[in-house]
Amino acid sequence: MKNMKRKIVLILGLLLLGIVGCSLSELMVSSPVKDITIDGNHEDWSGKLKYYEDERVAVGFQNDDENFYFCLVTSDRATTMKIMTLGLTVWFEPENGEQEMGLQFPKRMEGASARSLLGTGRQKEENTDFEVTVNTMMQYQGEYLLVDEDEEIFYAAPLGSSDGFDIKLNVVNQQFVYEAKLPIGNNSLAQFPISIFPNENTTIRFETGEIDLDEIRRNGGIQQQGMGKGGSGMQGGGQGGRGSMQSGGRGGSNRMGMERLNFDVEVKLSK
Repeated sequence: MKNMKRKIVLILGLLLLGIVGCSLSELMVSSPVKDITIDGNHEDWSGKLKYYEDERVAVGFQNDDENFYFCLVTSDRATTMKIMTLGLTVWFEPENGEQEMGLQFPKRMEGASARSLLGTGRQKEENTDFEVTVNTMMQYQGEYLLVDEDEEIFYAAPLGSSDGFDIKLNVVNQQFVYEAKLPIGNNSLAQFPISIFPNENTTIRFETGEIDLDEIRRNGGIQQQGMGKGGSGMQGGGQGGRGSMQSGGRGGSNRMGMERLNFDVEVKLSK
């Protein structure tokens, strides 16, 4: 009997170590919405953002009965340039069996210069350049896309549309801020709500396009490729297929700190 108890304790200890060792798999609880304005400023997210050191980003989540809010903040300029030039897809994978959906914004910038990714160090002495660069790039990002799990676009709309989606990107105190409000399953007024619901769990994945440094060196710019799946390019104004994704991991090149941004967070929505 004592041996059996020891085995149980050992197994529980190993399981606990496994949970502690996978920080991105740790369950985050979405906070009930309180005084949130989607304006690209993260001041109203104080105390609600969790920082992931390996990814150099902080993320937070809030929700009410009809809408889901998230905020991503980074002071790392290389990470910001990956998001702005390679595009970002935020995937929602409900654990309730509902359809997986992805929000694509910003979209990949075709022909983005290598300097925008590799030449960020000089801006440490030219702080104003960072905000100007991001604002300039935003001029080419006028719409967002909704895609299914096969990367097929089923909805596209300009920013500011009265469809329940509200997205703002900004630079505040030299920090890049991505803030968004999305309609969810209980929102009867939304044409395409995200299929997640209060008091349920979902996996949220943040994924940029891939980087090919060999192509950058050969051509002086980023290869016009997709995010995986045969290297297809942008389709219908969107990004290409998804790359291979590992839970809590990243794909693409890992040289010179140029790996793609690719991580997921388990989130339980508040009631």
